[in-house]
Amino acid sequence: MKLNFLSKFLMFINLLLLIIQLFLMGTFGGFFQYPFLNLMVPVVVLINFLFFIFWIFRFKWPFLLFIFSFLIGFAEWERLYKLPNNAIAVSSGLKVMSFNVRLFNSYNWMDKKNVPQSITSFINEHSPDIVCLQEFSKEFIPMFTNYPHNYTESSTKNGQNGLSILSKYPLSNKGLIAFKNSNNSAIYAEIQYKRDTLRIYNVHLESLRINLQDTLFTKQSSQKFINRVTDVIKKQEIQMEKFQVVEQSNNHPSVICTDLNNNAFSKVYEGIKKNRIDAFSIAGDGLGATYNLAYFPFRIDFIFVDPKMNVIDFNTHDVSLSDHKPISAILTWK
Repeated sequence: MKLNFLSKFLMFINLLLLIIQLFLMGTFGGFFQYPFLNLMVPVVVLINFLFFIFWIFRFKWPFLLFIFSFLIGFAEWERLYKLPNNAIAVSSGLKVMSFNVRLFNSYNWMDKKNVPQSITSFINEHSPDIVCLQEFSKEFIPMFTNYPHNYTESSTKNGQNGLSILSKYPLSNKGLIAFKNSNNSAIYAEIQYKRDTLRIYNVHLESLRINLQDTLFTKQSSQKFINRVTDVIKKQEIQMEKFQVVEQSNNHPSVICTDLNNNAFSKVYEGIKKNRIDAFSIAGDGLGATYNLAYFPFRIDFIFVDPKMNVIDFNTHDVSLSDHKPISAILTWK
């Protein structure tokens, strides 16, 4: 069907956005010079999908553009969306959980009571073998009586914004990876699991500090927002490099629990993940969003698994006990 001038113009915009989408999703390798654009992947995908629906209802052939771009970038889509896994959930294996607990609502960000007790009950109910907590404080350690072994560190003087590894297995060879000029950090510890030593990392990168008050409606505010986010992402990349230096000397298989404060199309995602498996991409379901910003779902919390291990199950738990959703995976040796 022949397109009029308006349809041709809309098709051009749609085509341009689809090309941008493919670049942002890493289909052609590498990353844009302006890394904050990778954060916009869910928005760009949504706009392109709306274009797809528009062309379908108008009975116009440009709907094929979305299908064509989907086929070209098919390998990258599992980072954004995972089709439901019909496999039967199993309980055997090493169960690992990662959860940014936001200091157990110490400053009453949520209008909820007994949040520390609710978080403790939630963790005890699911009973993971290893729990990695971000934005943790040492004062809460006595609450976790089901975990006889723990390693907790903080880069702040008041002990807040810390990290903790809670374990049912004894922990050894523990260490802190401090990030310069930051309240964020990473920690690690090792466990003996069946036939091998396994290193567990808990990594918390710099926060983007995006809130609902941020606006892009004026040139001045837009530039301020872009500059701030770009600076934070550069800081994240320096923190990623610091982590990589430590990990290079590790001779054991590893599992990385992390609040990246960035999405699966970012440079820090690639740099922390390396050759490991994103557990969500194997056994996840749907968007797997762990953080909602202005009603847009973002997956910024991850469990990366050594390729020597199988991911048997993965869950993004739909509970509202923090500004993040907890995630968990069940792992076995290959």
